[in-house]
Amino acid sequence: LKLTGEGKAMRPAPFDLLQPQTLEEALQALAAGATPLAGGQSLLQSMRLGLSRPDKVVDELCLDTLGAQIERHGTLIEVGAKVTHQQLADNDLLAQYCPWLCVAAKSIGDVQVRNLGTTLGNVCWADPRANMAIAMLASGAQLKVFRNAANPATESLSLDDVFVGFRQTALDGRLAHSLQVPVDSGAEGCYLEFSRQPQDLAVVSVCVVKGDHGVRIALGGVAPTPLRNRQLEEMAVSLGDVSDIAEILHQDTRCIPPADSVGSRDYKLHVAAELTLRALQSLND
Repeated sequence: LKLTGEGKAMRPAPFDLLQPQTLEEALQALAAGATPLAGGQSLLQSMRLGLSRPDKVVDELCLDTLGAQIERHGTLIEVGAKVTHQQLADNDLLAQYCPWLCVAAKSIGDVQVRNLGTTLGNVCWADPRANMAIAMLASGAQLKVFRNAANPATESLSLDDVFVGFRQTALDGRLAHSLQVPVDSGAEGCYLEFSRQPQDLAVVSVCVVKGDHGVRIALGGVAPTPLRNRQLEEMAVSLGDVSDIAEILHQDTRCIPPADSVGSRDYKLHVAAELTLRALQSLND
């Protein structure tokens, strides 16, 4: 199979696959610049297209330290590093407390992709249109990570601080352990996306979560990173129509969706505004 116009096979550049047996080995490899591999549904595609060219790749799934659990611990639900999209979509605990996360997971690709791709991998890939990155950001989730080989203790990072650029995170060699989602028994949420066709990567997506914390609004496809807009959150109760929301998004200097064959910047911001309004209305009905 050839890439159109380039005459090159869709194969990744040569790389070393590392399969560490201990947490220390994995952290040492990451500190040396290796790229982590979870389900591989995003990274491997990027490598085949020549967009990513890592010299060394660390297979996280061979580490017994990382689990596939979805468990409640007090006021948090912990989603382990090996949890797949399908496992999350079908989980009864999340369906009870955070059903919008199940909706976001069910919207990812086809069943094969959902059975291989991991929720944590989707978040750490940090694509501005990644379903779970948007849904987890609106949920107020934190990312639990191992620090480094010298000090493998864990620490928690707010997702607000994790996304620093297009497919870039602030992990700096730290290994993701799990996602911690706060439990709010009265919370309501809505995840919506606009795609060109079913199972395609969303052009624009929105997740709104309303609870004791107030309102959190996360948007995908409108900026280089998954994005929260605090002004929208503060004005959520008084937002009247699409034009109000669109104006706020146009004023946000971070909102710079690329103009492409799908639509212009204004078009994508209008779609984001429409989805945001629909999500807010669904929670107020």
